[in-house]
Amino acid sequence: MGLHVLGVRHHSPACARRVTDAIRRLRPSYVLIEGPSDFNGRFDELRLGHQLPVALFTWYRAADRTFSCWTPFCRYSPEWAGMLAAQETGADVRFIDLPAWDKVFAGTRNRYADLKPQPERRDRSAEYVDKLCAQVGVDDMDSLWDHLFEQPMDSGELGHWLNQYFRALRGDAEAGDRDGPREAFMARCVAWALRDCQQRGGEVVVICGGWHQPVLERVQAGDSPEDAEFPAAPPPEMEEPETEAPEIKGPERKAPVWGTYLVPYSYKRLDAFTGYESGMPSPAWYDRLFDAGGDEAAEGMLLEVTGRLRAKKQPISTADLIACLSSARGLARLRGHAAMTRTDILDGIAVALLKDGLEQPLPWSRRGTLAAKTDPLLVEVIQTFSGAQEGRLAAGTPRPPLLFDVAERLQSADLEPGRAARGVRLELRKPEELEKSRLLHRLRVLGISGFERKSGPDSGISEELAEQWELHRTDTMESELIEASAWGANLEAAALRKLEEALLEARGLEEQVARLGDAVFVGVQGLAMRVITAAAEAVHREGDFRPVGGALARILGLWRGGVLLGAAGAQQLGTLLEALFDRGLWLVEGLSGPEQPADEKVVAGMLAMRDVARFGSGRFGPALELPAARAAGVMRRCAVSAEAPPAVRGAALGWLFTTGEGEGGSAEAAIRGAGRPETFGDFLYGLFGMAREEIATPALLAVMDGMIGEMDLQSFLVALPGLRLAFGWFPPRERRKLADAVVALHGGDARAAHRLLKMSVSPQEVVLGAQSERRARERAAQFGLADGQG
Repeated sequence: MGLHVLGVRHHSPACARRVTDAIRRLRPSYVLIEGPSDFNGRFDELRLGHQLPVALFTWYRAADRTFSCWTPFCRYSPEWAGMLAAQETGADVRFIDLPAWDKVFAGTRNRYADLKPQPERRDRSAEYVDKLCAQVGVDDMDSLWDHLFEQPMDSGELGHWLNQYFRALRGDAEAGDRDGPREAFMARCVAWALRDCQQRGGEVVVICGGWHQPVLERVQAGDSPEDAEFPAAPPPEMEEPETEAPEIKGPERKAPVWGTYLVPYSYKRLDAFTGYESGMPSPAWYDRLFDAGGDEAAEGMLLEVTGRLRAKKQPISTADLIACLSSARGLARLRGHAAMTRTDILDGIAVALLKDGLEQPLPWSRRGTLAAKTDPLLVEVIQTFSGAQEGRLAAGTPRPPLLFDVAERLQSADLEPGRAARGVRLELRKPEELEKSRLLHRLRVLGISGFERKSGPDSGISEELAEQWELHRTDTMESELIEASAWGANLEAAALRKLEEALLEARGLEEQVARLGDAVFVGVQGLAMRVITAAAEAVHREGDFRPVGGALARILGLWRGGVLLGAAGAQQLGTLLEALFDRGLWLVEGLSGPEQPADEKVVAGMLAMRDVARFGSGRFGPALELPAARAAGVMRRCAVSAEAPPAVRGAALGWLFTTGEGEGGSAEAAIRGAGRPETFGDFLYGLFGMAREEIATPALLAVMDGMIGEMDLQSFLVALPGLRLAFGWFPPRERRKLADAVVALHGGDARAAHRLLKMSVSPQEVVLGAQSERRARERAAQFGLADGQG
């Protein structure tokens, strides 16, 4: 009887081969694997012939909180290799780690994390790894690992060096709050197996992350009582929610709910370059390395890279291909590698194909996602090394009820997506199409890909209650639906629970209103009513105008589409609009900053207030009780206030004109009062944003034209950015009419306006030219060569 602890790095081909060789040689009674012990009774599901990669998706929901974690496997995962070898030799195989719902996994998205996230572990192990990297002359842990272990050597030699490495990596470091409970549980499982083998003979093989190896090697059979059973997975604990959000009560949950399902995975999700926290980048490379030696894998990957680049119209010649391979082989020999490693072939590609300087370091010289401005050629190379492999679950794999519920609902509603994109238009005034809309919105809220809303009512100005959707089947749809089952067994319950949790996490009025929109479109009327009540309470605590303005725009659209929420809901929304409008008046008058640049959200919020006043007047439907006279007074004061931001002054003046409260003389005075070059464009931004059509009268255009014409060159250059921003409100047709009017003021014809709108040079070149002319005149004046002198 003996214990054999095989420390591994997760997703390492070398470790996978070592595990397979050891199990075949030892033919143990037990193979114990670091993995979620709650799945021990369902190992047959892992043997159904899936197309890898796949993952165990574990979730639990308790006290209005949902947590999820993945345990991924690919062909070259040591854990998967151990399962296959155990099946081949007839060993009893079991997982020995705590379930993912245990509190020690809080914040962990992937169980097989690579030296992360423990601070005490990082301090000790990172220092050791950094010293080794410096000694060997490599950039990071990935290159170090390939240099030390993903090289041709027999299993015994590899095991020797892995043992040395992992023992030095751990040293005398304590397990910590996260790994301590895990190692204690794993030790109990190992002790039980040792005691059982002590009684009837046999070997015990343990496959675990190398960090845990030194601890589990010390386990004795006597550490387990004689009458003990194999440790069962502990159930999750009930946790109280920690939130300061308004109390929104959902369904009573007297006990936690949890589960684990197999889900399809992908190499893209497994790759460190896309953010996977477990390390081992470039899955396609290691997949090839698992089947062949480094040289053969390098040649195969280089051919794939060449094909991809040529498909992207990159001129990669046979000579380039030879240069890449020659460079990679030379680097491998220089670095003392018996076979080419991942960085050897990547560096060889960079040496042979990159012609220009780089704005970012080579992606494989650091860990993490690709940085912005990474060379496009290198992006394609990294994506090739990542691979496009998608997992598939075998027929007969248990699926959660949500998948069958969604499939039935889509089929019944004639909304089944196919491989080709399919457009669907829904008229929300028709009850049967409104139900279809709610079905699609529930899928959207759950984050299921392939259901994209292209257009629909989300603005208070929209007159048409119709939506346009695009449906198509994606490779990730099944996995996303399985993962969404953490929220509920059917589509309506899952969407409701996800919205409830999102609401509990919402902070402030703006986020609450966004959740309200989701609740309305999903059709959960009870939740929508509760959100309206909570939002109404939050309105009076809000001290920033921008979220109030944003909420007004969103809720106005929901109120006008009263069919979405029914008469009672529309009435409550109207009450909320009245409260938001009143609060907005108080806050907008308090805005100050005569030098403050235009704030898009502030102007949009004032525009939303104007729309509420317009559509709530009773001329377009139900009337709201709005303080119209007070609103007009606030806008008059803001329009002439020397302390208000320029854009607010302009928007207030535009409000008065669009509501019939403005006068030509007062408008001229307000515009002239905003004539400083530094702020004139910001003032016009607010004015045009609110009333671009109403304000384009000959008299007011003449005032604005005269003010711009009176500016000297330097003042005009100062005002130009703001002016360009302001005139961006005008669409092309209105811009043409405006140009015609301005040209007419100067006695020109319409053709001149057409030429002005289509300049042969860019505005930046015009500005640079004007600046050059000014400098030339100043220089000429220094030598007495002013205008008119020879």
